Amino acid sequence: MTYANTIKPRSPQYKPVPMKQITYLHGEPRIIWEEEEVAQMIINEDLQFAVIGKFSYGWPEIQDLRLLIPKQCDLKVDVNIGLLSSRYVLIKTTLLEDYVTLLSKPQFYITHKQWSYPMRTLKWDPMFDSEEETSIAIAWISFPSLPPNFFGKEAIFSLAAAVGKPLQLDMATLNKTRPSCARVKVEVDLMGEFPTRINVGMRKKTGEVVEKWVPIKYDYVPKYCKTCKLQGHNERECFVIHPELYPKEEDEVVVIAYGTEKGKELFGGVKGTENTHGTAGEIKISKEESNKCGGSEFNEQRKKNGYGRGRVFNRGDKREQVWNPKNYPAKEQNIITNNKYEALREDIEKEIEELRG
Repeated sequence: MTYANTIKPRSPQYKPVPMKQITYLHGEPRIIWEEEEVAQMIINEDLQFAVIGKFSYGWPEIQDLRLLIPKQCDLKVDVNIGLLSSRYVLIKTTLLEDYVTLLSKPQFYITHKQWSYPMRTLKWDPMFDSEEETSIAIAWISFPSLPPNFFGKEAIFSLAAAVGKPLQLDMATLNKTRPSCARVKVEVDLMGEFPTRINVGMRKKTGEVVEKWVPIKYDYVPKYCKTCKLQGHNERECFVIHPELYPKEEDEVVVIAYGTEKGKELFGGVKGTENTHGTAGEIKISKEESNKCGGSEFNEQRKKNGYGRGRVFNRGDKREQVWNPKNYPAKEQNIITNNKYEALREDIEKEIEELRG
């Protein structure tokens, strides 16, 4: 028996779902299943812990992703991976730990043949729509000053249910090594309310209730825009609602080079701005300067080779307004960003030299 089989949870019992009769709505065929029947379908198809992987800037072949995702995302058991639609893959895992791992990072970088492909993960939904991202996400919450007698899993999960669906305790809470604060990972609805405290009480035999307020603290919680139906920004930051916030496109090309000094060298010594998050630097140049040093040609070549995988983006192209790791400290987000572009440097240098040719 393998380790994977040992830790794999027992699947709920398979039950067939009865066939339905066709009805008609305004002359068009229609079928409606009950919620319990859909829940059983999810069990039958092993979709309880299904996750969607979204690639916005190209992706490897599906047969490569089946090997790369489990390894590079540190999954514990075998998973089933298939192409759901353009840019989206369906990742079916049977282990809660893997489900939590996949949804806990804002972004993964899937590396293949010296290219790094950003992959965002979303909770799969039975009514999945590629035009609308789910509002369900995962976040850590903490209960500072919670009395240690309430540190049992059942007690903490009961408290966490006030915020969302509790999934996992952190190790310090599980091992009782941090009695000052309990911490738990929960599945939350980004369109819901987030309480800032909860009342905890004890009823005595006399009927008297002794109680105290316990604060609820949140780690980074993804933003959600109800207008765009996208995770990563809210209405105050939305380009659709506030078009004046959209970066000017008439005078700027942004080049994410692999090391600021190298970027200056490759693009004609144009003065750029340094990026302190990781080794990648940004070089901001005008379109005229870009054309002089081959930036426009390079841009077109990269588009042909796959959705800007060379990390050269024209501001005129429509961008997804989503979470960007540049905007958050790597340590805070628990994402390793150092040297993530190092593997691309040689290929980019060769391509620039060829274009200058």
